[in-house]
Amino acid sequence: MAALEHGKNLLLSASGRQPLYSTLANILTKDIQEGKYQASSILPSENELAQRYGVSRQTVRQALRAVREQGLISSHPGIGTIVREPVHRDDVFSAVNSVSDLLQFVENTEMHLVSHREVVVDDALAKTLDAAKGLLLSEVSFLRKRPGADLPMSYVLIYVPPRYAEAQKRPIVSNAPIYKSIEQMFGVRVCEIQQRTTATLLDEEHAAILQAKPGSAALQMVRFFYDANQGLIQASISYYPHDRYTQTVRYRAAPTEI
Repeated sequence: MAALEHGKNLLLSASGRQPLYSTLANILTKDIQEGKYQASSILPSENELAQRYGVSRQTVRQALRAVREQGLISSHPGIGTIVREPVHRDDVFSAVNSVSDLLQFVENTEMHLVSHREVVVDDALAKTLDAAKGLLLSEVSFLRKRPGADLPMSYVLIYVPPRYAEAQKRPIVSNAPIYKSIEQMFGVRVCEIQQRTTATLLDEEHAAILQAKPGSAALQMVRFFYDANQGLIQASISYYPHDRYTQTVRYRAAPTEI
């Protein structure tokens, strides 16, 4: 009985405004990643999970589907749901498709400060950020690294209106998202994030910063963070050398598509 109440309380305290199945999926993912459920072990049955967290079996099924799509578990008729062996490559990350994914990605990497300055948007930056030429922005740049790695994973430039520049101040090494600091310091809220990913070649400046070969292939990720009125809170440009970052995603076909 105590375990049941603990499970319900844990689910309620973590739910916030997201769907129950998403909250349960996050809890199960965390438990797997922290070793509560070991690789090759069998998860509790749908009925057991439903009773433990005080939800319906349909909610449990949706949560397990979300965890399965992350590649953390697999289902086997007559056996149950088995925890899969983790991927051990340091440069492989799950796809960033939500705010929670982005937060987890940031928390698992380090941001090493490079510079902090004001910039006037020129032709090239205006094209990349869909911004007006001549606009004044506050720019901070970082090298994103995996803890203990010698080479950076990416070079990141983050742009905010000058009124939010105080939120960009960081220690030499950090992993706190700047947009979260803006929310806390200025009482605004990010309601939408848009991402644009393109292939590019590293110029000499970016290659030198990333300790890569000029002209080598890279991914350029541009993200826009908007408030409820579509006002821009933050924009960022990230450059990922092709051999240092792999993003994985799993898709499930509907029964009629198989």
